[in-house]
Amino acid sequence: HRTTFVSDEDVKKLNDEELPIYTFLIPLYKEAKMLPHIMDNINNMDYPKNRLDVKILLEEDDVETINEARRLGLFGNPEVQPKDITLAQYREFLKIFDIVVVPGAEVKTKPRACNYGLLRARGEYVVIYDAEDDPDPDQAKKAVIAFSRIGIGCACLQSHLNFYNPRDNFLTRWFSLEYSYWYDYYLEGLDTIEAPIPLGGTSNHFRTKQLRELGSWDPFNMTEDADLGIRIYKKGLKTAMLNSFTHEEANKELWNWVRQRSRWCKGHVQTYLVHMRHPRKLLQKIGWKKF
Repeated sequence: HRTTFVSDEDVKKLNDEELPIYTFLIPLYKEAKMLPHIMDNINNMDYPKNRLDVKILLEEDDVETINEARRLGLFGNPEVQPKDITLAQYREFLKIFDIVVVPGAEVKTKPRACNYGLLRARGEYVVIYDAEDDPDPDQAKKAVIAFSRIGIGCACLQSHLNFYNPRDNFLTRWFSLEYSYWYDYYLEGLDTIEAPIPLGGTSNHFRTKQLRELGSWDPFNMTEDADLGIRIYKKGLKTAMLNSFTHEEANKELWNWVRQRSRWCKGHVQTYLVHMRHPRKLLQKIGWKKF
């Protein structure tokens, strides 16, 4: 069992005034309804707000989500009156958000949007979250502690993922079992034998400088996370698991699941072909065991 364990007591000992700036990258596409959910999650995070740098990544042609962001005040003047806080407090809260509108191009992918966000990242650390994610409130604090303990050889911390709707139907029950196995056992096993770890698509924590040096994400790869996991190992670095959970929404419909898994299969084939373009060089770089 190789999870990097950070206890609640460790988190309580942190001095909020000494914490570094942390960048959150949150890419959205045609997910206007998720913006209030995202803002609530950020508000509930156990991290000093003046040290958060939240990049909301929107595509140029996603007019609906851009308009909703404008209504909520993410571009400046809010058109809504918050219920539980004053307008002045709400305006102060909005300062931690930075809207990044990604210009249109032939390639329109999540990793491309994240690369645009990374260019403007102010944080010493950076993490990527999907729109529907519910991360543990203390996850960023745990990542800061884990990075300080593990040292510079660890380029990435992967949080555990699971679903908040496992009982919706048989499909979501199966997905929850699958994710429990994958993140709680299989990736732990890969870590134990020091094999490359294919990252999940969310809740990956990085040192911002290291991520830039790695070349960030491949905008042409359908599973840019798995590709980055291999590149981390090719650089002689490692990925570690973090004892923190992020819950997301499981696919409830069969056809949506088929399309999702088709993308994942395509992306893993892409990743294999890219890194096996020169098998001998790869073998020399990472060694027989990791190969």
